[in-house]
Amino acid sequence: MDLNRAVYESPRVYKYYLSTALMPSEAACFSKHRAHVAGRAVLDIGVGAGRTAHYLSNVAGHYEAVDYSTVMVRYARKAFPGINVRQADFRDLGMFEDRSFDLVFASNNVIDSLSHEGRLQALRETHRVLRPGGMFVFSSHNLRYKHAFDAPRLKWSWNPARLALNCARYLRSRFNYTRLRSLRRVTPLYAIINDPGHYFACLHYYTTRSEMKSQLKGVGFGLKDVFDESGNLISESADDSNEVSFLYAAERLLE
Repeated sequence: MDLNRAVYESPRVYKYYLSTALMPSEAACFSKHRAHVAGRAVLDIGVGAGRTAHYLSNVAGHYEAVDYSTVMVRYARKAFPGINVRQADFRDLGMFEDRSFDLVFASNNVIDSLSHEGRLQALRETHRVLRPGGMFVFSSHNLRYKHAFDAPRLKWSWNPARLALNCARYLRSRFNYTRLRSLRRVTPLYAIINDPGHYFACLHYYTTRSEMKSQLKGVGFGLKDVFDESGNLISESADDSNEVSFLYAAERLLE
């Protein structure tokens, strides 16, 4: 979505993503599916400031990284001069040949920045560049999260300086939340709604685990595992109302 691109092209956006640590869900997934990572060909989509590159580039046999933000690509190239970082759109990975990778990884809910149609195209492109039996590991927002539809709230503080900062953040968030009201979309299977990150300036895609499984199946993937944010495997029947997002691990089905 174009409005999301404007956020990710802001000059200092990389500063939001300077962590170097894997998330618990990612660490758990890579530990379980290490055979798909170690010594293999890996594509890291939405590399951002290189948080996941620290791990994947040292474990993979061949590592490629892409991002659609020129700001992120510029920073990652400077921070990781030994890594091949290119600008590419998740929906068009035409620079890579069919069946080029054993693992495609897309962290930080990067697929959720796309529209519904764009999301399905990204899934098809991922399927195309993966080898049969390869893994697609990615995170996505949870539509059943109990605070998914919450509006911005002012955080109270008895500290005057902290309260002033919280008021400024609240007003900025409320402005963005109101500005994007007409663009929000809610359906029985998914919703495109404000994400609290970046002061509610982005619209992100939220869906259920069952719908995500269906979307994957529709393009030739079999869902293997779903990890919660703590790195625990979650069963299909488990209550997931406290989970903001999930990490999915899907396998490209053999032909």
